[in-house]
Amino acid sequence: MIEVKAARIASGRTFSLLSSASDAMQRQGDEGIHVLLCEAYSRVSVPAGMVGLWCPLSSGIWAEALGSRFFIKRGNVYTSDLDYPHEISAPVHGVCIGVLAKHSVWCQLMSMSSKDGSVLPVVFPANDAKPVGLRLTLLQMVRRTLSSSELPGKSAAEHFGQLMVQMQEHFSLMLQRCPGSSEARRRQIFLRLQRARHLIQTSPSKNIDISRLGVLTNYSANQLIRLYGRIFGETPYSSVLRTRVELARSLIRDTNMGFSEVSRLSGFENRTSFARAFKIYSGTTASSFRIALRKTG
Repeated sequence: MIEVKAARIASGRTFSLLSSASDAMQRQGDEGIHVLLCEAYSRVSVPAGMVGLWCPLSSGIWAEALGSRFFIKRGNVYTSDLDYPHEISAPVHGVCIGVLAKHSVWCQLMSMSSKDGSVLPVVFPANDAKPVGLRLTLLQMVRRTLSSSELPGKSAAEHFGQLMVQMQEHFSLMLQRCPGSSEARRRQIFLRLQRARHLIQTSPSKNIDISRLGVLTNYSANQLIRLYGRIFGETPYSSVLRTRVELARSLIRDTNMGFSEVSRLSGFENRTSFARAFKIYSGTTASSFRIALRKTG
């Protein structure tokens, strides 16, 4: 049976799965699951090979991975990339919950809940909005684990595996668009492409060009553009622009920044490229968007 270990990370504390202070817990949990409740100003460092499922409970949390620092807002659930270390920081009022396990453990648990248990699943990186019901289920499971209460029916580990399957269900249609003679091959291809898409989504203000994405996915520029468009319905460049415009819209909505500052923080080289992209992806100008917000607000 896969062991489940629960811990509360107090405000101001740092928890590292590589630190000497965590050696005992790490040894016990190498093939198990860590369930964490992280209070404000706490920090958690997770090595490569372990996948974290993170859900902010209040204002949001910060994540660092692949050389980028990005914000995970309330309502989203973040699933880390199995091949890269990551770090989670909870700001003031930034309480969150996390479920951590080796990728092999997640795959074992997910295969118990999948329709085809003969095909070993892959956990794909993601930072997506999730329904309230799904997030509430995760919170209830974490609370029960922390209080040492029994989860009904299956073991606690199996419940978390089933929940991860639900968190990843929205990738099913995209997986079907992947080339490959087997399900395992299609999942490996999708992992590489989703890794590129995930980097774009979490680091829109960074200078992400096709060469960097090619190195990340191990595809040539032409292969990457062709496969990316086939799976996601747009080019990597279009994804970058759309994600930057989404960031700009949130900055305009949530702050009083001038458009030059919004343009810079969103990753645009100048006001002209910002204005052009905003009009294309929003159907209106940035000025008109702000005016409309003020009228409705």
